[in-house]
Amino acid sequence: MLRLFIPILFFAIFIAWVLYRLLIKKDLKQNLNSLYLGLIFIGVWVLIYYFLLK
Repeated sequence: MLRLFIPILFFAIFIAWVLYRLLIKKDLKQNLNSLYLGLIFIGVWVLIYYFLLK
């Protein structure tokens, strides 16, 4: 059951990373590859959740 909440934790960590890079370090444009990879990761988990909970 706990495995279902791990992607939510990853999403929260990813949002924290984006906000840190955007507001504190101000170098998000230099990390666009990581941003895109994170968005793809989240997209895959959204699809998995969609098909699991359907």
